[in-house]
Amino acid sequence: MVEEQISSLSQDIRSSIAEDSSVPRNVRSNVVTGLETYLLNKHDDLDLRVYSTISVLEEQINDTNIPQHARTRLFEFIRDLEGIVRKWEKTAE
Repeated sequence: MVEEQISSLSQDIRSSIAEDSSVPRNVRSNVVTGLETYLLNKHDDLDLRVYSTISVLEEQINDTNIPQHARTRLFEFIRDLEGIVRKWEKTAE
């Protein structure tokens, strides 16, 4: 269930940010690297994967060249990732 949510969210991030030509190339590249290195790495614990990905996304939000619509989407993705971790922590208790 959680992995399905992560996979779906990863696809949303890719289509909204990584495939948007109005987003600077370095931001797109960093987002994809964050997804592949952290979020989709099933060898690490879920909370580490999510919080590492959030850290990468937050760095991109601070890029002065990022369009406002992409910044807003990154904030929404961070919110969604935090929600996944909260649900995961409740089921782990």
